[in-house]
Amino acid sequence: MSSLSRKPHVLALMDRSPLTLTGLSCFVDNLDVENEIVIQETSMAAVSEAILYKPVDILITELNGLNETAAQGCATLLSLSQQLPELRVIVYTRCQKGEELCQLLDTTSISMVSRGDDLRLVSEFFNRVFNGERVLSPLIGSYLARNNSDDVSSLNTLTRCENDVLTFLFNGMSLREIAELQHRSIKTISAHKCSAMRKLRVKSDSELFSLRKNIAQRFAYE
Repeated sequence: MSSLSRKPHVLALMDRSPLTLTGLSCFVDNLDVENEIVIQETSMAAVSEAILYKPVDILITELNGLNETAAQGCATLLSLSQQLPELRVIVYTRCQKGEELCQLLDTTSISMVSRGDDLRLVSEFFNRVFNGERVLSPLIGSYLARNNSDDVSSLNTLTRCENDVLTFLFNGMSLREIAELQHRSIKTISAHKCSAMRKLRVKSDSELFSLRKNIAQRFAYE
């Protein structure tokens, strides 16, 4: 299908600051992917209700809106994702609490990008989500790593290939991008990831990202 025949992505935006919301709208309008913003709200409760009546393709949102906590925002997003499984969400957040961000990791329709990420990277991450990928930005990975700093003895069983794949994942790359970078198939890269997860005895991305700091430190001085 040619780009001329593609429909624009229909978007909803949420941020507790109207000024920031205006800036976010301008930022999104300058992305490489055609889009149409139909909802702009300053609370998670308001935007989630609006989406139920006016369907959108992608929600770009801070975790907490006016008079809301990040924990309440997470709960609302999880509920919304269950009700609307086709909805893609970009959590574009100032939150640095790994225990709260961790709640969203097992929901594959939710991507997370930090407000502290360089804007050029943010543009890349947003475009990737618009093109159907899931993204966890490097800073989000670092916040998640703080959530669990315990030693994991099974780190010693990781091969260099397995560690490399995990390191690239923690830096926001997709399996496809890692495969292209290493000139390997996506199947091979996926196998390395699955093997590493078995060795580390983790069953989800949430558990895997909680070990980010430990994995990076193990190979730092080799």
